[in-house]
Amino acid sequence: MQTQLQAFLYRVVTANRTVGELVAEGSLSEPSTALDQSSTGSVLDDFSLATRVAARRMGRIYELLFCFENSVRELIETTLREVLTPETWWEEAVPEAIRKKADSRRRDDERARWHGPRGTSPLNFVDFEDLAKIIIERWDDFDDLLGDREWVENYFSEMNRTRRAIGHTGDLSQHAVERMELFVREWLLVVG
Repeated sequence: MQTQLQAFLYRVVTANRTVGELVAEGSLSEPSTALDQSSTGSVLDDFSLATRVAARRMGRIYELLFCFENSVRELIETTLREVLTPETWWEEAVPEAIRKKADSRRRDDERARWHGPRGTSPLNFVDFEDLAKIIIERWDDFDDLLGDREWVENYFSEMNRTRRAIGHTGDLSQHAVERMELFVREWLLVVG
């Protein structure tokens, strides 16, 4: 089973690389999206093709990061609500320094009403690396699911490097993209 999974992952990575290279060299065009049809499309036309191709490629990686990170937030909140209560999990389980920082961000977002909310959960206002701190702080609640505390610490540290590059409009190498995809698959295998 593991060999079949590795072979499948290799084929996916190879196919993604080939399609990316074809798009980058202009041999293959990507399907039109709603973004292409909006008023933003005309503004994007002012940028080079290489920049737009890189942006589209990184957009797919951002989508993966978005799904991954929000699933981590959901896992933490669901677990802590079950272990504690829906009313007390935030105060009882999350370290005070993290709560204060999150509350400050929430208040700041409330002042910027034109911007729109990040979400309804207080975890939407918590830094990515602080998510790991919450898990580690409450390790007994996550041990059965995650199994290896050191792995979790290293995992979040490594993922945060990639996350920062994406969040600051970096253009990751294909190797870094493939590595992130494998990291996310690893997380999904662990959490089920």
